[in-house]
Amino acid sequence: MATYGINGVRISPSTDRVTHVRWALIDPQTHDWLSEPAVVDVAAVTSDIASGTVVYSVFTLGGMRFLGPKFKPVPHPNGVDGIDLEVPDGNVEKSIDDLPRI
Repeated sequence: MATYGINGVRISPSTDRVTHVRWALIDPQTHDWLSEPAVVDVAAVTSDIASGTVVYSVFTLGGMRFLGPKFKPVPHPNGVDGIDLEVPDGNVEKSIDDLPRI
């Protein structure tokens, strides 16, 4: 199963929804990128999550890369799914707002 990491997001100012992400394949053990991160439409992310791909948020602190919470799809009323971070037991250490903007 593929594992991707997202280390940046683009959020629409008019809807406050993620429209694009910067992501790439990542090694979940070492946190090393397995390909060069690229900017893609959020629809690619929701499609891959639906097919079983695991997608983590990736944060860099003190020069070290850490995996944050996983992403999950979020249905929107207009039929275009978005993404948000899974929040285990309501405990938020990092949020989408903590990811760099692209």
